[in-house]
Amino acid sequence: MRILSCLAFEHDWRIVAMAVAMCFIGSFVSVTLIRRALAEAGAARLHWTFMAAATAGAAIWGTHFIAMLGYSVGVPVTFDVTLTIVSALIAVAGIAVGLLAAGARSGVFAIVAGGGVIGLSIAAMHYTGMVAYRVEGVVRWLPEYVVASIVLVTGLGIAFVASIRATRGRIPLIGWPLVILIAAIVALHFTGMAGFSVTPLAGVPPHTNEAVFASMAAAIALVALLVVGLGVSTHFVERRTFSQSQDELEHIAMHDALTELANRHSFSVELEKVCGRLASEPCGFALLMVDLDRFKPINDTLGHPAGDAVLQKVSDRLRHAVRRGDLVARIGGDEFAVILRNVESVMQVEAIADRVVEVLGRPFLVNGNVAELGGSVGIALAPQHGTGAEELIQHADVALYTAKREGRERYTMFRTELMEDIMRRRALEVDIRRACMRDDFDVHYQPIVCSRTKRITGAEALLRWTCEGRGEVSPTEFVPLAEELGLVTRIGAGVLRRACRDAASWEGELNIAVNISPVQLLDPRLPQTVMQALAEAGLPASRLELEITETALLGNVDQAHRTLSRLRDMGVRISLDDFGTGYSSLSYLHQFPINRIKIDRSFVEKLPTDAGSISIVRAIAQLGASSRSEERRVGK
Repeated sequence: MRILSCLAFEHDWRIVAMAVAMCFIGSFVSVTLIRRALAEAGAARLHWTFMAAATAGAAIWGTHFIAMLGYSVGVPVTFDVTLTIVSALIAVAGIAVGLLAAGARSGVFAIVAGGGVIGLSIAAMHYTGMVAYRVEGVVRWLPEYVVASIVLVTGLGIAFVASIRATRGRIPLIGWPLVILIAAIVALHFTGMAGFSVTPLAGVPPHTNEAVFASMAAAIALVALLVVGLGVSTHFVERRTFSQSQDELEHIAMHDALTELANRHSFSVELEKVCGRLASEPCGFALLMVDLDRFKPINDTLGHPAGDAVLQKVSDRLRHAVRRGDLVARIGGDEFAVILRNVESVMQVEAIADRVVEVLGRPFLVNGNVAELGGSVGIALAPQHGTGAEELIQHADVALYTAKREGRERYTMFRTELMEDIMRRRALEVDIRRACMRDDFDVHYQPIVCSRTKRITGAEALLRWTCEGRGEVSPTEFVPLAEELGLVTRIGAGVLRRACRDAASWEGELNIAVNISPVQLLDPRLPQTVMQALAEAGLPASRLELEITETALLGNVDQAHRTLSRLRDMGVRISLDDFGTGYSSLSYLHQFPINRIKIDRSFVEKLPTDAGSISIVRAIAQLGASSRSEERRVGK
């Protein structure tokens, strides 16, 4: 009853209302900063502990002094400035120590020690401020209320720390920590004020301090609010900075640094999401895997900075080629992926894929240079071609591989038979590797007959392979695959050694012709391989003829010329196979050390009935004879 009476009849409600507003605002900000301080570690915890202690101390001290100014005793009142300042410092320092203790690992110690120190520091602030309260009268303290206020605020301080630690990791705007802190401040003040009474001295006239105290209360409230505002502004500015940093880090983690497209991780996450929504959405989606054609030569000739510029331009074109809302991602060096959301028909997907191929086929202008490339696209539809991310990626890759194998700069829709082709190809790859390890390849010999004497002058070594379970496999099927697998050099070296060994055992001076693949010709070790094969077999170099094709010469003219010149210096003869099919074959007769030309079958097989073929073959023969004559004159 004494507390209610003190509150109802001994306080100015206008100033008390100001104290209540100060208490609520300050407590709200204090709880926010205290929660942040306990959530941090290291130097950041010290920083936020200071900010929280300064804000909470200023808010509690401001609430106390505003409410105390609202206490009406009817006699003149003054304040001891030093003790008033000390009371504020006690609140700030005590709360800081309490928060440091509240962050301890031991839960019981943190709650009891941290909460106890905070509660006692609030009580010490209150009673130090009351000592600074000087009146013209006899001051009397009621011990039971003083003790009750200290016990009450200490218990509420412990409960406050316990509630803060219990809600750490969650950030409710209004919760038990706020309620308990407000209760601790209010209970301490009004219970303590109930234990304080003043009896005016005899002869001292009644005096009112309302006008002065109202001004002082407003000034104290303003100062306290400035401190509280500084704390909350620091919190929100740092929060905004932290949020921006988090957004930047998230952007970096989910986007490609060069093109600003989604990266592989972002693409995988989004693909999983759209796959998960297939059951609930009426429309499916399409996955496009895009691979650039002829991109490596750009890096090799113009440099990597130019290649990066091309990739950026490619990214811009892909963004404009798809619809708004579709995802474009860069998942590798020159590999891209597109997720077309909510597709309505196959024709819509094909139209977008065709547009992608078309825009990538346009020339790129980079640093004054024109770069020509293109793009191949593989398409997988969901749910028609699969409902899982890995399955759709696999099917789109299969379609992409087919598009590149069929000529590039096109799009291919996944079909079941494409997967069957890939499985057969992979099985063939395994068989080729096994055959290479076991040396299961055979060499057959096709006689070479002189058209004038009808005598056999040599033989051409032909590579053949009979696979267990497959039977006879055509060279046109396994040789290109061996080239892709990087096995053709090893296989070719084996054929060369066997052919030289067999030719050395033949009677007479029969020659042996061996085909050399483009990959072998570009290998700088080929002359050494030939020399070893001849030495092991004991075969003269003059009896060996290496057959090449125009395709082999197109890869690297300088390297091919060096290799062929070394072979010629060794005494090995060079022949050009399928002559007449290439647009620049005539120039090779003068540019490279070629001893023999083999006219393409398309001309020879029509002899002697086709007059056009007769003219062409005669012209080629005369050209070859003329070239050899010129070579002999240059040699002299």
